[in-house]
Amino acid sequence: MFAGIGKRLQKWRLHSRNSRKGRMKELLTALIALGFGFVTAIPVGATQIEIAKRSLNRQLKAALMVSAGSVASDMLYGFLALYGIAPFFNRKIVLGGFEAMGAVLLWILGILTLRESGREKILSFNNGKLGGKRLSFVTGFSLAITNPMMIFWWLIGMHCIADLDLIDHHGKLMSLIFLMFGGLGLGAYLTLLASTLYKINRFITENAMQRIYVVLGFGLFLFSIYFLFQFIQTVA
Repeated sequence: MFAGIGKRLQKWRLHSRNSRKGRMKELLTALIALGFGFVTAIPVGATQIEIAKRSLNRQLKAALMVSAGSVASDMLYGFLALYGIAPFFNRKIVLGGFEAMGAVLLWILGILTLRESGREKILSFNNGKLGGKRLSFVTGFSLAITNPMMIFWWLIGMHCIADLDLIDHHGKLMSLIFLMFGGLGLGAYLTLLASTLYKINRFITENAMQRIYVVLGFGLFLFSIYFLFQFIQTVA
């Protein structure tokens, strides 16, 4: 009798120890994923430029919608990485198609940005073409979806977590935790960027804003050229 009770207690202790170890792994995975997503969003790209345009023009909600669209697209690529169909996006025709779409989209956005820079009342952005929340979400989503290489960033991140023995390559639950908190990190940085730029817009004059828009417009053109070269290299 006492031997049976002792075995049950031993099993309970072992289960409790494993449970605590599992929760610790989940916590570490979540924290690392949060940092991974935050750092991944830092490099300046077309999405950050579109967020800056709206935030500096006192359109915080529109800027946040760009962020939401971008995160939604990146999360979609994360799910694709999670369920193992990344090789599809490694085909030349697929990569080339996305790069061509990215070049065209960035070129259009660059033209619209330079047109906005010529407005006399550029800070009265409420009636601007790019101020709509739905269009802002679509813009953020479209810019991010033209970068299928994001799927490989997710795979790299998950591989690093696996190397740390926090998850294994078949741990779907832990991979999902990594994906969700990675997306949260992405959104956290983009939200911080939008909020910070929104707060400093009161110190920017109309003339300064026009110059900023010219810089942002040419920045979009440069990214468009980059996508064009990537497209040429891919299909060559």
